[in-house]
Amino acid sequence: MKWRDVVVAVALLALMALIAVKLEAPSGGDLFSSTARAADGDTLTMGGRRIRLSGMDAPELTQPCKRDGAEWYCGAAARAHLAELLRRGTITCRLIGTDRYDRTLARCRVGDDDLGERMVRDGLAVSYGDYENVEALARAERKGLWSGTFDRPQDWRLRHGRPPEEPHDTAAGYLSMVLRLFGLD
Repeated sequence: MKWRDVVVAVALLALMALIAVKLEAPSGGDLFSSTARAADGDTLTMGGRRIRLSGMDAPELTQPCKRDGAEWYCGAAARAHLAELLRRGTITCRLIGTDRYDRTLARCRVGDDDLGERMVRDGLAVSYGDYENVEALARAERKGLWSGTFDRPQDWRLRHGRPPEEPHDTAAGYLSMVLRLFGLD
């Protein structure tokens, strides 16, 4: 068997599995609701499950930023802000998939507020595959991170020995889930 035949067979299996996953899931992915707590500025814990908010990236917990010449821990501030948002009521999340670190990716809301969008809009997270328009508003209004200087979280992680991440992509999330299902990751 040629390499090309193997690649085509694997691609077809992945496509069939992706179709099966899409047919089994409600439109847009599984929906679940509960209370939650903030693990950091872009991750929450809900019912024992760690959920990474899709489309945005918040500073790491120990990441410092500068404002008016003084250092402030913007990562800790992002976590505190997410925790404050989570206290507003029941959180509803729509599963998108998993990322390459096997984290659950989801879009989550509290009431009418999209948590990822709110974090970016309030200037305590940056767009990471989505929310570019609200990031532009936060930047123009010099909110949160934009009130001083900071390293984008992915740049800070890279400089501190952590592997780079790719922006979140719904299709890639489903594909990685399918590949793991068949042990092909």
